[in-house]
Amino acid sequence: GATRTPEYLSMNPQHTVPVLTDGNLVITESRAAMTYLVSQHKPGQLYPACAKKRSQIDQRLYFNIGTFYQRMGDCVYPVCFGKTKTVPEEKKEALKEALMWTNQMVSCGYVLGNSMTIADVDFLATYSTLEACDFIDLAPYKNLKVWAARMKQQIPKYAENCGKGAAGFGDWFNGNYSKGQK
Repeated sequence: GATRTPEYLSMNPQHTVPVLTDGNLVITESRAAMTYLVSQHKPGQLYPACAKKRSQIDQRLYFNIGTFYQRMGDCVYPVCFGKTKTVPEEKKEALKEALMWTNQMVSCGYVLGNSMTIADVDFLATYSTLEACDFIDLAPYKNLKVWAARMKQQIPKYAENCGKGAAGFGDWFNGNYSKGQK
């Protein structure tokens, strides 16, 4: 509904969320919005000015959208939109491969290096959504489980800003998912 109004479509013809407006600037992709907001309002460790460090964070952001989140989406969106009630095994296997890589990335305690960056915030949104959907066993990914528990404590207002959204998405998925096919 609200993403198809003429006002919304004039800002974002793709009618996706989120949309960030700052004056006459319109940003319609969450990772671009994060990098902009941190760069504008709180530059530093989360998204440093150093081009080398920033490029590594960007690499992780692109990995998330192009691999981790993508493979999760390949599993959950067909169920959410009522196209199927199950997740094909080959989609689960592809997601498990992405989970293995992600588990390796967080083995030092953060997505990249030894301090939190916006990549941690980004990955936690994907992981929290996957966790809420509860269709795949996450126990083998021990580094991810430890990392996620720490990030949920370290990220300010996680529960209200990410946790509630992930839970709502999980409810949407599970309302259409045939649990007998786990």
